Amino acid sequence: MKHLATKVTLLVVLLLIPSLGMGFPNLPLVDPPLENKIDWNLNGNGLLYISFDLDHNGRADYHTVHFVIKTYLTSEPLKQLPGLYKGAPVFYVNYGPANKIYVISKKALFYAIDVNEDGTWDLMYKVLNEDGINGNETFYDSPSNMFSVPSQYSENLY
Repeated sequence: MKHLATKVTLLVVLLLIPSLGMGFPNLPLVDPPLENKIDWNLNGNGLLYISFDLDHNGRADYHTVHFVIKTYLTSEPLKQLPGLYKGAPVFYVNYGPANKIYVISKKALFYAIDVNEDGTWDLMYKVLNEDGINGNETFYDSPSNMFSVPSQYSENLY
């Protein structure tokens, strides 16, 4: 009986540990494939925002922000474009006989999570090395104010 009580206590403690450490939602373990994007938007600041629906309910909940490396107008066939840029993602807008081409960075500069899927990002991480999701991401901001700024970052952010 003593062993059973010990095992039950250990089980309860193990179940509580994840909930005690739940501060920020976790990033996915890998970048979602660009084919799974539900939307993209080019901003005037030279960044391209890509939205994903990771829980498949039709609303964006995860976003990546990439540098636009190159942009131009061309009438070249689109099939030839991805091979020209050594794996860098290529987006385009069709303007009839020509396409506006946007070549972006392979890895994101920012990752954002919209926890409640209301269209306002709740949590942003920055990745200065542009090396993808690998654990060196740092908290950047909480635009919705859902999360408070950790004190060790507040001096550097504003």
